[in-house]
Amino acid sequence: MTGLLPVLPARAETPAQFRAAVSQIAYADPGTGKSVPILLLYPTRDPVQPIRRGPYHLNVAPEGGPALNSMPLVMMTQGPSRNGLAMVSVALFLARRGMTTAIVTHLGGMEPGADPGTGRGDRVGTVPLWPELPLQLRAALDAVLDSSPMGFRVDRQRIGVLGYAAGGHAALAAAGGVADPGRLAQVCATHPDNGSLCPAGAKTAAAASPKRLEAATDSRIRSLLLMDPVGALFGDGALSRVTVPVRLYEAEKGDESGAFQVARVRGLLPRPPEYDLVPGAGHYAFLTPVPASAATRFGATVQDPPGFDRAGFHARLNDEVLDYFRRTLNAAP
Repeated sequence: MTGLLPVLPARAETPAQFRAAVSQIAYADPGTGKSVPILLLYPTRDPVQPIRRGPYHLNVAPEGGPALNSMPLVMMTQGPSRNGLAMVSVALFLARRGMTTAIVTHLGGMEPGADPGTGRGDRVGTVPLWPELPLQLRAALDAVLDSSPMGFRVDRQRIGVLGYAAGGHAALAAAGGVADPGRLAQVCATHPDNGSLCPAGAKTAAAASPKRLEAATDSRIRSLLLMDPVGALFGDGALSRVTVPVRLYEAEKGDESGAFQVARVRGLLPRPPEYDLVPGAGHYAFLTPVPASAATRFGATVQDPPGFDRAGFHARLNDEVLDYFRRTLNAAP
């Protein structure tokens, strides 16, 4: 399916078949050796209880028993972020319908001990961050498959990745995309006010030395769903090895001076992706709505363009994500 899909009014969602259980594991960051958390959400029949994670109240079964012996896995990545659970509503939705989801935390946004007030240590606009993201994603996948009791319940033939923004870049690179961090210098020279790729204080001069990366296709990844992915570091032909199915979402009002370049990703993919332009949406529309009591802590990420209903959009989005991974991972309802 290729084309522009309208934002539909809220409708009855796919019924939940299970409750959601939660567990936390960790992976070793390939660059630093640091232990980095992964939040696992998966189907269970155990009783749930309210717990607090970040700004969210979740009704889950801590360390609940898995309801199924064989499940598809969806890795979820949004790159480095102050709110690492910003896609938790989608993860919960999938878990309650029979899928294991893993929310991956990424290092790399700031050096340990960095002062965000001064910008020192900020690596978002530098070369080192970008090669690290797909390596962290692969290490996280290794950790999930090696974990107990969930690892042996994951069907190795049914693994997908949901990537948002920088996480979309990581997903494409892990699936065979060849990034060129040297392109960042040109992007930042053209758009010096781009707060997403070239934040104030970022050491963008480091990007002046091109470092084309080698392709490293992870054959375990069978499907990608991308939301406003960063495409600036992929040159001509860079995505020719990405042959798995791709669904691509673009926020109509989400492109900050070419930072995400969804059109570039769409044009570079060797087979046309399923494509959805979300009318009226800003870049942060894909993130879980934050309770009003915590909204001031997250600034622009909780704000939407006038007239856009983020909660209503998520009622549609959750079902679309479920349907896509069921189709592409051959996951039975």
